[in-house]
Amino acid sequence: MIHSLSGGVIKDYGTYTFVKVIFEADDRPYWYIADFPVEEGDKVIAPFGKIDTPREATAIKVEKNVSGQVTPIPLNSAKKLLGLAPLA
Repeated sequence: MIHSLSGGVIKDYGTYTFVKVIFEADDRPYWYIADFPVEEGDKVIAPFGKIDTPREATAIKVEKNVSGQVTPIPLNSAKKLLGLAPLA
């Protein structure tokens, strides 16, 4: 818990694992939150698009223990990864 200089308490945002992924047909990277172990190079299933269609993607960067106050994208717009992709 962090205290402000005015004597109040600043909200504790917790920590998160952020994963940057790329989809096969799209070179643009996207950030997601993972609540399971992920490493760079892992194939993951992520919701994609406005209707959150599950698609396979590759994790290209993993940032662990990121404070909710300094996230790479706003927390309220972050989507969660659905899981690891099954091995072929």
